[in-house]
Amino acid sequence: MTYMDRIIADSMDLWDEAASCPFLEKMGDGTLDRKLFYEYIVQDSIYLRYYLKAFAMGMYKAPSLKDMQFVYSVLGFVNDSENATRLEYLRDDGKTDDDVETAPMKIACRSYTSFLMKSSESEDYAGILMAVIPCMLGYEYVFRKTRERHPEVMDGYFAPLVSDYTSDGYAESCRIWTDYCNRFINEENFGRMAALFREASRQELIFWQMAGGDDHE
Repeated sequence: MTYMDRIIADSMDLWDEAASCPFLEKMGDGTLDRKLFYEYIVQDSIYLRYYLKAFAMGMYKAPSLKDMQFVYSVLGFVNDSENATRLEYLRDDGKTDDDVETAPMKIACRSYTSFLMKSSESEDYAGILMAVIPCMLGYEYVFRKTRERHPEVMDGYFAPLVSDYTSDGYAESCRIWTDYCNRFINEENFGRMAALFREASRQELIFWQMAGGDDHE
C-alpha cells in the first residue's frame, strides 16, 4: 500500500458514515426538500471561497513552478465545471453569487473553513494538501455511493451535481491528485499527514450531517 492508500483507509469509516447521511440518502431517492438543498448549495458556495484561498496558499508555499501550476489546475476546475452547476442551482433559488457574499455561515461551514484557513497558514505544502484533498476525494466517494444505491438520481433534479462528481474525468482527477499527494509523504511526516487528512475528513462528515439543517450561529 502507498502512503495515501494507508491514509485514506484510516479515514474510510468517516467517509462511509458521510455517504449514509440522511441528506444524501434523500437526494438519492429524490425526496430531499428543495429548500434544504438550496441551503446546502449556499453553504457549499461559501465553503468554496475558503477552499480556493487554501489552494492559493498552497500555490504560495509550493516547492516549484510545476507544483504551482498543478495546484492552479484545481482552481480552474472549481471555476468552470463545479462553479457552473452551483450557479445554476443558485439561479433556481433566485440567488446569485452576490447573495452568497452576505449569506449567514452555519456552524459546520464555519468550523470547516476555520480548519482550512488555520491549516493553510500554519502547515507546510504537504500539510496543506492533506487539509484540502479529502474534500475532493470524499465528494467523489459519497456521490458515487449515492449513485450506486440510487441510480434513479440521474433522472432527477440533482443529477447535474451528482454527475459532476461521478464522471470518469473527475475520478481520473482524483487518481492523479492521490498519486501527486503521495510524493510529499514519507515515514517522518506520515503521522502528521494522516492526522490532518482525518481531521479534514471529520469536518467533511460534520458538513454533510448538518447539510440543510438549522445550525446557524
